[in-house]
Amino acid sequence: MAYDPLQAVLREAAAAVRSALAGYEGHGLSGGRETQYGLDLVADQAACTVLLGAGLSVFSEESGRQGDGELLAVIDPVDGSTNADRGIPFYCVSICVLDEQGPRVSLVEGLPTGVIYEAMRGHGATRDGTPISTSGKTEETGIMVGVNGLLTERQPWAQFRTMGSAALEMCLVADGALDGYVQAGGASLHPWDYLGALLIVEEAGGYVAAESDEPLIVAVDEPRRPVVAATKELAELLSKRCPL
Repeated sequence: MAYDPLQAVLREAAAAVRSALAGYEGHGLSGGRETQYGLDLVADQAACTVLLGAGLSVFSEESGRQGDGELLAVIDPVDGSTNADRGIPFYCVSICVLDEQGPRVSLVEGLPTGVIYEAMRGHGATRDGTPISTSGKTEETGIMVGVNGLLTERQPWAQFRTMGSAALEMCLVADGALDGYVQAGGASLHPWDYLGALLIVEEAGGYVAAESDEPLIVAVDEPRRPVVAATKELAELLSKRCPL
């Protein structure tokens, strides 16, 4: 896989988040924005210091827009922060750098495990440096699906999982561990939740769609309802089961 110098910046930012959380002994909500935890603020400060210091602008779930750099890093410092606060080892840092063409490079790191997913536009996706691809499933028979939200009807899939970190679940689609990922029961995501993983999924051969063809490549605080699957064919089937 080719190399972009920005990848080193994203790795440094992720390492700063790991280090900051390792030294954090707090617990519970921050008392600021609803559903924001104290650990979110600690992680955000660590990551933004690195990204802004590298000359990037930043759009973060926790601190909004900062900086005046030409390139924009969209970041969720801790995706799955409820898991993190409760000691459930499934959460990550997710970062995507946008340029005038869209997502350029991205990184999603599982913080409890250290597993790193990366992608560079036009050059594929990797897990810990090894190229990855989706499962390639086109039919619903025997598939395993990640779900955000509550299913209201029994589905024909083999199994499903609801794990609490959209970025990581989407990366599991990218490496074939999950065959698809859907939004259910009115659930939605914001750009910082999915942009990092979106590039990884697409570079791994997957497909991402949104409600009413809403653009997913945005840097605004607006919710989207994407469906992610290993193939476009499977995405279309899943969207009928869990309407967009």
